[in-house]
Amino acid sequence: MSGEDEYRIQNLKGFREFLPEESKARNEVFEKISEVVESYGFREIGTPSLEPMDLYLIKSGEELVEQTYSFEDKGGRQVTLPPEETPTRARMVKENKDLTKPIKWYSFSKFWRYENPQKGRLREFYQVNIDIFGEDSINADAEILAVAADILDALDLEEAAELRINDRNLMEGIIQAYGIEDSLVEEILDVIDDKEKMDREEFLVQLQELGLSRENAKVVDELTEIRGRFEGVLPKVENLIPDKEESEKAFERIKKLKGKLEQYGVLDRCKLDLSIIRGLDYYTGLVFEIFDKKGDLRALCGGGRYNDLIQLFNGPETPAVGFAIGDAVLEELMKREGVWPEEEFETDVYVLNVSEDVRPKAVELANELRAKGYVVETDLSGRNFGNQMDYANQINAENLVIVGEKDLGQDQVTVKDMDSGEEEKVNLDDFADYF
Repeated sequence: MSGEDEYRIQNLKGFREFLPEESKARNEVFEKISEVVESYGFREIGTPSLEPMDLYLIKSGEELVEQTYSFEDKGGRQVTLPPEETPTRARMVKENKDLTKPIKWYSFSKFWRYENPQKGRLREFYQVNIDIFGEDSINADAEILAVAADILDALDLEEAAELRINDRNLMEGIIQAYGIEDSLVEEILDVIDDKEKMDREEFLVQLQELGLSRENAKVVDELTEIRGRFEGVLPKVENLIPDKEESEKAFERIKKLKGKLEQYGVLDRCKLDLSIIRGLDYYTGLVFEIFDKKGDLRALCGGGRYNDLIQLFNGPETPAVGFAIGDAVLEELMKREGVWPEEEFETDVYVLNVSEDVRPKAVELANELRAKGYVVETDLSGRNFGNQMDYANQINAENLVIVGEKDLGQDQVTVKDMDSGEEEKVNLDDFADYF
């Protein structure tokens, strides 16, 4: 084995790295999302990159815990790289008792899950997480959904993706109304959550393996095919709900949600879909996902109500609603739709020094421009004039400032517009304000 082969080390499967032009495009997307979220009064937080494993064992479900990067640290503690952020936020709310409610938080955080990498799903990824704590009203549900819809608008995805909404309490009641045992409901919901990964026969077989009759399995299949605009689906659902207080309450909440979404101007981008369940165990009512309308990609976003989670950490009763958008599938969709930002970094000004003698002046002028907020580069390598010009082109400099002895003798520099090629002599007294 050659020395070169012996020390060839590549990045790990499912982990990414970003070159400057790629990072620029991603940051542009994150900034657009931040502008939308902050316009609703959400405040940015930061969260740790390591948590006690018990935080996820409490409520995230065994399947998720099995996918974590977990290990014993040097203090003998079982710790985990966070696979999601909701439990962390629940812990933070519980520990910070004097927060003004409603608490409206968002963050861009990195997460880790040990699962099979595939299109839109990686082992290391970013999510934007957006939550409202301390408010159980339908107004909070509607605002969270409106934020999600407005993010789609800001990213030019309003025609490419749609919000699909359901209520777990509603689905539980409908399933129970068909005589299906209460003990099977949670397992049935888990199978429904995976329905999109199966063909119809496989879905029916999995339900039958839980103990459902073939007839009841078909009923569940038909229920989970009900989806569409609220005005069309609500009458169908009303005919299905059992005469039970919890189910009727969930249905009334969905009906009222329709009106609230209309007030926010986002109803036309939302569908009621009885197949939306969300696999995590802590959801207590509203659940929703954002889907690619063409069906090529996995869910872009997932969220809902989790009113009991903070109490599981011995915190006070604190209703909560929120969602997360993963960056990997978001990038896939935006690139497919042709709305991903151009992956090309930019430089406002390159200050070219004709000789070493004028380098101090070139650095001085570059500093003047940086103080005004411009992105400015100067030569670091002692390149000649031609090589500096080539470098200025490679870094996409919009303007070139040529600093030479002859111009400086007249208290001037030459400024060149790199797009048009036009040049202009600029007096040093006017230089700082020229751009």
